[in-house]
Amino acid sequence: LDAAARDANSGRFVDVPTTVGFCMYLRRDALDAVGDFDTNTFGKGYGEENDFCLRASALGWSHRLACDVFVRHMGGVSFGAETNSRIEAAFALLIARYPIYPALIQHFVWRDAAAPFRFALTMALFRQSGLPVMLLVSHDLDGGVRRHVRDVVARDIGRVNYLLLEPAERGVALSVPAYPGHPNLVLAAERWNDVATVLRSAGVSRAHLHHLMGMDLDIQALLHGLNIPFDVTVHDYFAICPQVTMLPHPAAMFCGEPGPAGCDDCIAQRPSHGATDILSWRLRWSWLFHRADHVFAPSTDCLNRLHRYGLDQRAVLAQNEQALPFPPPRPVKPRKKLRVAVLGTLAAHKGADIVASVALTAEKARLDLIVLGHTEPGFPDLAAARMTITGAYEEGALPDLLQRHRPDILWFPAAWPETWSYTLTAAIASGLPIVATAIGAFPERLAGRPLTWLQEPTPDPAIWIAQFERAARETPGLTAPPPIATQSSLIPQPMSGSYIDLRRDGSLAVVVIPETFDQGGFTPCAFIRLLRPLDHPVTGAGLTVTLADAASASRYRADLIVTQRHAVATPHAAETLAAHAKRTGARLIYDLDDNLLTPPPNHPEAATLRAQAAVVATMIGLADMVTVSTPALVSLVSPLAKRTRLIPNALDERIWRPMPRRESALDAASPVRILCMGTATHDEDLRLILPALTEIHRRFGEIFSLDLIGVVADLDVPPWIRRVAPPAHAARSYPGFVQFLTGATPWDIGLAPLADTAFNACKSPIKVLDYAALGLAILASDVPAYRGSLADGPGGLLVRNTTEAWYEALSRLIRDHAQRHALAHNATTSWAQTGTLAARVNPGALAFSGEPHRTLASSDQVETPDRIKLLAKTHRAKRKSGGGPLSDA
Repeated sequence: LDAAARDANSGRFVDVPTTVGFCMYLRRDALDAVGDFDTNTFGKGYGEENDFCLRASALGWSHRLACDVFVRHMGGVSFGAETNSRIEAAFALLIARYPIYPALIQHFVWRDAAAPFRFALTMALFRQSGLPVMLLVSHDLDGGVRRHVRDVVARDIGRVNYLLLEPAERGVALSVPAYPGHPNLVLAAERWNDVATVLRSAGVSRAHLHHLMGMDLDIQALLHGLNIPFDVTVHDYFAICPQVTMLPHPAAMFCGEPGPAGCDDCIAQRPSHGATDILSWRLRWSWLFHRADHVFAPSTDCLNRLHRYGLDQRAVLAQNEQALPFPPPRPVKPRKKLRVAVLGTLAAHKGADIVASVALTAEKARLDLIVLGHTEPGFPDLAAARMTITGAYEEGALPDLLQRHRPDILWFPAAWPETWSYTLTAAIASGLPIVATAIGAFPERLAGRPLTWLQEPTPDPAIWIAQFERAARETPGLTAPPPIATQSSLIPQPMSGSYIDLRRDGSLAVVVIPETFDQGGFTPCAFIRLLRPLDHPVTGAGLTVTLADAASASRYRADLIVTQRHAVATPHAAETLAAHAKRTGARLIYDLDDNLLTPPPNHPEAATLRAQAAVVATMIGLADMVTVSTPALVSLVSPLAKRTRLIPNALDERIWRPMPRRESALDAASPVRILCMGTATHDEDLRLILPALTEIHRRFGEIFSLDLIGVVADLDVPPWIRRVAPPAHAARSYPGFVQFLTGATPWDIGLAPLADTAFNACKSPIKVLDYAALGLAILASDVPAYRGSLADGPGGLLVRNTTEAWYEALSRLIRDHAQRHALAHNATTSWAQTGTLAARVNPGALAFSGEPHRTLASSDQVETPDRIKLLAKTHRAKRKSGGGPLSDA
């Protein structure tokens, strides 16, 4: 220890208010200045060195703890049984002489200035031990995750040295979990480089990620900086659902995983952990599953759920504990009052509301409900009064509690799909009858177990009470499930190369760099042009996507790097990204959906756009392929780009739900609701039609209403136009805005005015697609951007940009209910056939392949998965032979 202290902390010291006499070095000139120990007052043993130090401090001397020396102190040996009494007497004398002394000591203990150096000493010992050093990453909450981490550390003592990284109040805390009294090292979350320095000093060679909830430190950057491999254990569904347990609200039952639109609805009502929409949330965490060496799923149910979201490529089945044979059953002895026990912490997701319902419904004379544990705050007092609640217990005390309270049945009413459950392990070992929810890991863990009844999730207390009574009467046969291996320590393996290699056979690895707002959220263009198409089962087919920014993209080796618009901030950053793509053999694709090369001087954001035009031009010139949304952009970009591809805009039908039909609008007395929406840069467009709208308002009055969402920034809007401000969740993300629109009171007509300018000629008819998805009849300006769109015939009318033409078109649709409804029906039908991502012909891998844009024959569509595999295989062969990027293949 002394040698390690000298190695780790050479020359380091901290100031202390007083030294300790068992190993105390005094300078002769200090002793001469201060004088001898006051043995007359303190006698022999305790207090005299503290008094000396405080007298020395008064004369300007300082006291130091030498961090590079270690001396073992047995403690309390010199005076045996008199130790405590001598310490108390000396402390009383010190306080009488120096009233500030307790505060000095308390401040020193609170500050714990020596903790980092004790930590450095442990890191030196880890380096010298010859054992692998592994980093565990977890949240800082109690429960199954902490239990599992503790079990892993205890199991591997003498085989592996572990460090644990958790969130802390002031950032992150690094601890040595095998030594509970060991000091923590607490650092600000942005100081991941300092955390990496400490971990390197300990010789960390592998990481195991258990949970990242509450973790502000950039774990991706940390792992990349350390250049170490890592594994992941799934304990819940945090990476899939920001509600963690897949409950829409704490008192709800399992949501059933309704799909993107339903998930966005849920997030809008309860935006947990800063989530704005489900797609960006899942993309934020997908790297855990795509980059890990192993993803441990504790149950088959968990493994299947990962498969459902495409996160199972590295997943393996590994139970948290060793599977043991079922013990002999302890049959129920029916008695007048049935005793049913719930184990552990009774939280909402564990079925707290179900238990409360049973407690309030059941006859107290026939059913005795016991919680062997405690309830979380908010549990109904009326229900608690009809139950026995024992209170929190120490780990390992559960068998004694079961013996003391002798329940007839153990009940697991979890409302969510548990991934494991340690309390279920204890229940299985007890041999007592079990009634459990038929969800999550419970069915497979209890398969074939005698005295076990499974019930589909239900909040109905009568059904649960009936199950308890059935359990009191029946005993099924005995069969044991096959054992499954438990997780084991992995010998650290070095990571090859300086890049994280995302490439895999059978798919194309895509690093996507979306455009963001200043506060970090993704722009609507990011969702429409990149994130939703790359996530869609058709347009994202054959692709494995990793989210990055321009800086972090340099960590990865991928097949494709896809970015857009202003996602890359400077020409230098663009050149750096292109160089990285060339160096790693990746194909660089740049997406543009607007004329950001030559924005007009009168544009509301002209100053910003013109300053960023140089970046756009640089990216166009550097990219292997530029994808654009309109033919006009093809003409604009092609002279500057190596290759250009037209990919028109389409909407993700998974989040655009049709609005209900307004049958009442057939009645002439029912107001016709009109919607005009867009970004707040369209003052001139609204000014085009404002005179016509004013005349419509004067003519039709109360049977006409106009809602305006966004559109204008400086234009004075008449009071009869209703300005609609979307709620907070709709302002945070594009999917949130779609969720707001599709859940609003239905409109009848959508307006898309657009000035006929060279800049607007490059725009896409995205607003027409929005209106069609909402089921509206569409009126759009007769300009190049809207010609040939759904507004040009099937679902709407094109209108010349004159007051007379707009008045005539609007007044006709307001009066002609049949035409209005026919246009709305045609718009929705045509959108479903041509304007959705599902309607796209080329799957994702083919869309980025550089092949000419064409319509595939039906036989080609059938062979799409094979073609994607062939495409990926060709790319691999070309890369290995030293060939060019994918476009050459």
